[in-house]
This record gives sequence, C-alpha cells and structure tokens, in this order.
Amino acid sequence: GINAEYGEFQCRYRQFRTSSDEEHERREVAATPKSNHHFRQIVVVVTVLLAALAIIGAICYWTLYKERRPNVLLLIADDLGWADVGWHSSDINTPTLTRLASQGVVLSHFYSQPICTASRAALFTGRYPFKLGLQGSRPILAGAVGSLPLNNTLLSELMQDAGYKTHMVGKWHLGFETLQHVPVMRGFHTFTGFYNGMQDYYTHTTSGFDTVEEVGGYDMRRDRILEDGAPLINDTMWDAKGTHNTYIFTSEAVRLINHHNEDSPLFLAMTYANPHTPIQVPDYFVNLNNHIDNDIRRNYAGLVSAMDSSVENITAALAARGFLDNTIIIFISDNGGTLTDMKSVPSGSSNFPLKGDKGGLWEGGSRVPAFVSGKNIPQGKRLDSMVHITDIFPTLMTCLNLEAGLVVQDLDGVDQTAVIKLEKRETERKYFIYDIDPVYKQAAIRYGNWKLLLGIPAINGMNGRYDPLSGNETTIENAKFEEFYSVVRKAIKDYKSSGKMCTTTECFHPGLPATKLLLYDLSRDEYEFNNLAPLYPDLVRQLLDILDKEMKYMVSPVNLLEQGEPAASPNHFNGTWMPWRT
Repeated sequence: GINAEYGEFQCRYRQFRTSSDEEHERREVAATPKSNHHFRQIVVVVTVLLAALAIIGAICYWTLYKERRPNVLLLIADDLGWADVGWHSSDINTPTLTRLASQGVVLSHFYSQPICTASRAALFTGRYPFKLGLQGSRPILAGAVGSLPLNNTLLSELMQDAGYKTHMVGKWHLGFETLQHVPVMRGFHTFTGFYNGMQDYYTHTTSGFDTVEEVGGYDMRRDRILEDGAPLINDTMWDAKGTHNTYIFTSEAVRLINHHNEDSPLFLAMTYANPHTPIQVPDYFVNLNNHIDNDIRRNYAGLVSAMDSSVENITAALAARGFLDNTIIIFISDNGGTLTDMKSVPSGSSNFPLKGDKGGLWEGGSRVPAFVSGKNIPQGKRLDSMVHITDIFPTLMTCLNLEAGLVVQDLDGVDQTAVIKLEKRETERKYFIYDIDPVYKQAAIRYGNWKLLLGIPAINGMNGRYDPLSGNETTIENAKFEEFYSVVRKAIKDYKSSGKMCTTTECFHPGLPATKLLLYDLSRDEYEFNNLAPLYPDLVRQLLDILDKEMKYMVSPVNLLEQGEPAASPNHFNGTWMPWRT
C-alpha cells in the first residue's frame, strides 16, 4: 500500500544521509541561541522540510507505481488452426479470445515454427531452431535424448532475474533428460503440467517407445523451487487422474493469481494442450458448438471452447486482484492446425484458406492466429507486418526493461515494440527463416512479401487447402500417415548413413536451376497458387544467398525421432516420466 511505499522511501532517504551531515546538524543546533524567536524559526524550517519530504515521497511513490513492470500472461494454444478462431470468421465459438483480440493488436502475419518443440525453443531463446539442433518437423519423443541446449539464456530466466514471479502451467516439451533441463531449472519458480508433447486429457499418461517395447507413464506434476533454492520435482499429482487437464490448469492458474504477492510482477505462461489430439473434451464445451453440423469438427471445437473458457476464468482472476489493467496478454498457437492424428483420423482442425498443415513449410504450417493486448497496447488494431515467434524475446526485453547483458546467445528475433504500438509503420525485420533441415532437405525463407521454398514443402504430403469438415465428412484427402512415416524413417536413415550435414542450399535442390524452385509473392498470393520462380531468377539467387549465409550457423539435429532409452522408462520411476540422466 501507499504507507509501505512511503516507509520504503523514508528508509532510502535515510541511507543517503552521511555521518558528516549529521555532525553538521549537531553543530548548528549547538550554536543556535535558545530563544523563542529562534525556536519559531526552527519550527517553520522543520515544517517546510517535512512538507517537502512528503511531496517528494508522493512523487517517488507515483513514479514507482507508474514504472512498475507490467505482468505478462502468455497464452499458447497447441495445434490451433488458422480457421479455428472467431476473429478469422470461424464457426467455432471463442468469445473471450475474440474480445481480447479486439481490445489489442491482431498480428495477421505472425509465424511460429511448423512444429511444437521448435516453436517453444524459438520463443524462449529468441533463436531459430536450426541453430539449436531442433529443426525439422520432428518433436522430442518421450524418453528420448534431445533437449533445448543449456547454453542459452531463456526469457523466463531474464524475467526471474528482473524480479518476476514466473510460473508455467501446461505443456513443456523442451526435453527433460536431466534435472537441469526441467522448467524449474530454466527460469520458472513453479511448473504444473506435463513434460512430454501430448497426453491423454483424463488419464494424463503418455506413451513412449524404448528400444524394446512401448511403455506408458503418468505425466502430471507440480514442480517448484523451495525456499532454500532446491528444486522439488517428485510431487506427482496422482489425484488429478480422471479430471480433464484444462480444468487442472485453469484451477492452478487461478490459484497462483490469488496467492500472488503484488510486490513482484507476475509472469504466467499458460501452455495449453488444447486442441492437440487426442480429441477428448467434456460434453458441456461440445454443446456450445451445436451449430456445427459435422461431428468431428464439433468435438474439436469443444476443445477450443474449453481453452477459451479457461482464458475467461484466468483474466477474471487477474481483474479481481486488480492486476488486469497492468498486464500484457500475448496469444499465439505453436504451429498450424494438424488435420489428422497419427492414424490419419481427422482431428477437426482447419487452416483454410491457407495451404498445408502442421509440420509443413506451406503457410498453413506456421502462420497462426495471434494477438497482443493489455498494458500500453493500442486497441482495435491489426498489424499486417510480418512478426516471427523469435521476436517475442527481444520485444519483451524492451517492454519490460530486462537486462540485455545477461543474454549469452545472439538473437534472431527483432524488437517489434514500436511497430506493435503503432509508433512506426515498418518493421525492422527484413526476412525470417521458416526452417532449414538437412534431414528432410527442405528450407524456406520469407523476404518482405517474397517466399522461397526448397525441397519438398510438406513431407507428410499435405499440399492442399482444406475446408473445415462439414456434413458427414469423415476423411481428409491425401492423409496417409503410414506412407508419411516410411518417408520420414528413410530420410533419417539416409541422413545418418551419409555421415555429413548439408552446408549449402545446393544439396536441397541438386541439379535444379533457380527457375525450378518455388517462389511466391505473398502480398498478392498468400494462398501459394502461382510459382513465380521462372520470372525472377535473380531474386531467387538473392534469397538462396541469404539461406547459405544462415546455414553457416546451423547445428546438427538432435531430434532424429530416436526411440527412448531403456533407462528413461517410467517403470524405473513409479510409473511416471522423470529425468533419467545425470
């Protein structure tokens, strides 16, 4: 309160008073005649001084109040399609998210990475995943070696250093092979959720393959840093069995907000499982979408509505504590919607009218719904400039006045603060890299409005534009995951047997001239219909040169879909997934 702030000011004021000041005052008092006249003068002087101190104290209080760092609510959806939110004229009900988007700036050209692990790595490091060994449409599998490298400063660590209370609720999916890789050792005071990339929404189990057999493990925990600084990571939430994880995560988020000490700013990262497969959702949220005539689409919509309801509860909790007006809200999806599960069964998602889906380099794989709203953000605006997921890191560094000197890595992200606040019309970002993967031999770059693709854009064969399912539709054209896996396994085998990694783009298009590559003008053809490479060979070569320069910083992939190590089996950890290496 104001009394506490004023008391703090008085303490700080006393610290500036030196011993020589006090000695000087004692001498003045000793030399003052003891008369009523002089006494009245002293009273007047003291009164003026006290009034001045009160004014200074008030000024200092309001300065501290105004400059207090804002809270940050980061909302990450999992596999949410372009056509699955209300502000894209979706048939799915997202009233809370749509309202928040309308109260801020919609990022109409926001790009994540094509797959979940890579996107999370890019967000928290501000770097392209191909510089971290996490490139390609290959997630980290349960129990497999391969985690976000430790030689990077994470955004959460910067915020923690700046005095933020940092919490992650939901999905981690950046590796947990050692204790040093888990969230509470990477800048979060608490983590409630699951380490792996997906789980059953009710049983909270995740299956993984070791070198012998398939094993399943429980994956719902409440990790935290204790008062003595030690990590606690074995508090398994067994009592959560049978409860949908959206309820669990929402309840935890509200609890954290209600118990938050307002003397510190809050960073709450809500990394939802919704609407990732399997499509499991309470009937209540399905019924909110009874206007959708397709059963598959309607069930999927229920998962989206459940997430929207969660956000409603969380923002209400922030408002009840008086925190909401001092909170920046960022909403993104980690990649485009996935149109089918791993057995080619439709999920119900849609990226229409964008091309492709999760995992591919078409626009539908990584151009995702996104907005920023809240503290100091203009309302009711849309930003058409390209923004990349790596930009969140440096943008928050500026908005929150974080210590840049603590960042050990070079950033690929661009500070977008001035553009988002509409203080500048043009972004500083000239280009970004969708991905560079030496395993699948594919790459893509966007330079201004131009997009160049190398290799096979979608190794899963999803090269079309897919309308939302309607009526009695139950299949997705060209969704053949068995063929996809055989292609993937062959590509990984060939990469390993070659014993070397591509160092130039030439190996992505051997023997093909520039005119045979794929070039699109997204300002006129955002749905990627018309290949213009034959008309602009010089531009193609220019973009190839940029890719070649970026490839000099590429790190060998660590995510090669290796089967889990036997030592990682949950059978060794009371049926739960835990770090297994020292």
